[in-house]
Amino acid sequence: MSSGRKTRAPWSTMSDYRTIHRKQDLEMKISSLYRQVQLAIGLLDVSSKEDLISSLNWFRENMNFCLHLVTTQDRAEEMDLMDKYPEVTFILFKNPTTTGEYINAFADECYTTYFLVLRTDTVLIEYQGQALMEVMQEKNHPALITPVMISSEAEILPTLRAPHLSGKDFDPLSFTPSIEEAGLEENLYPVMGLGLYDRALFQRLRAYDELITGEFYQMADFGLRCYLLGYSIYTTRSLAIQFPQRMTVVEDRSACEGMNRFYTKAMSIRRIAGKNVVEKWKPYVDKPLLNDEIKRKQVVIQKTDFFSLMENWKVGKEG
Repeated sequence: MSSGRKTRAPWSTMSDYRTIHRKQDLEMKISSLYRQVQLAIGLLDVSSKEDLISSLNWFRENMNFCLHLVTTQDRAEEMDLMDKYPEVTFILFKNPTTTGEYINAFADECYTTYFLVLRTDTVLIEYQGQALMEVMQEKNHPALITPVMISSEAEILPTLRAPHLSGKDFDPLSFTPSIEEAGLEENLYPVMGLGLYDRALFQRLRAYDELITGEFYQMADFGLRCYLLGYSIYTTRSLAIQFPQRMTVVEDRSACEGMNRFYTKAMSIRRIAGKNVVEKWKPYVDKPLLNDEIKRKQVVIQKTDFFSLMENWKVGKEG
């Protein structure tokens, strides 16, 4: 058992959690000096007890990968999960927190090359492991692959996001992934944080910003960071999930604590004649972040800007 978390200042809230590792994971940590296990699966406990038990049972029976459950300590103890599922690694938070914090903890605690984030209110209906790994092992591979999402009515949901502004407000456009081609389609950010991640790259990109409390802005912040620093995110039908009880996926795009952090990181740099220039994105400015992070660090390493992304984005454009 381990507790606490690795520091990720200044973007970490230092939430309290503890990890109860299955025996195989402890052995894996020791042997990781000699070999790297490829994939861990992380289930985010976001729905009913029945969904949780159904998900754990299905993955135990059908997917021979390192399985992690991210939940609260009270929930796990109430349901006696540790005794019932000794083959599962448990990441137990003292209190419920944001999706990004859950995923950051999972990334810290798994010892694998890649990790797949899913939810207990979803069913994995397509996982073409060989095709997915071929993409992730390419030289210029994406930071993550997001799944095609299917509604309870067996309809493909419009979860491809494209960069767009309404005035000064970030207002991404939504499109439906293609089912006619098995290729890759660009996606601006991972809706709900779901997808297959390159763990080392995720941590080099500094993971999710835990000082942003809204899931929509937290996910968009990470996705934009990928693109602004020269990486990409793709969706492919080789990975697909279904929501048995949802007809739609609705994001809460309302203002939240830390929203100005998102705008400051995403919009404060314009690339002009091949050089990065810092400009305040009023009215959404986090001044300490602008002075400490953007002007000193991000302006040096950013490869493109949000406005170029909008202009050059291909999804949804004819031809």
